Amino acid sequence: MTKTITLLGVEGCPTCARLDLKVKEAMAALDTPITVEKITDPAKIMEINAGGLPAVLVDGEVKALRRVPELEELVEWLQ
Repeated sequence: MTKTITLLGVEGCPTCARLDLKVKEAMAALDTPITVEKITDPAKIMEINAGGLPAVLVDGEVKALRRVPELEELVEWLQ
């Protein structure tokens, strides 16, 4: 089954850029199909109403807010 990870953030945000890198690292560590969706449009972010930025959702469930998760966390969520 393919997992979907959704990243909410804004362009130019250094924390969001670190999050992107961590997600790429986690995906490289796994041998499972993963779909990545990045949402930077403020209107769409408000619709989701995750509670803060950056935010990480896995299969629609909020997993992290206002922080970059550790690699181990991301790998666990995406397995």
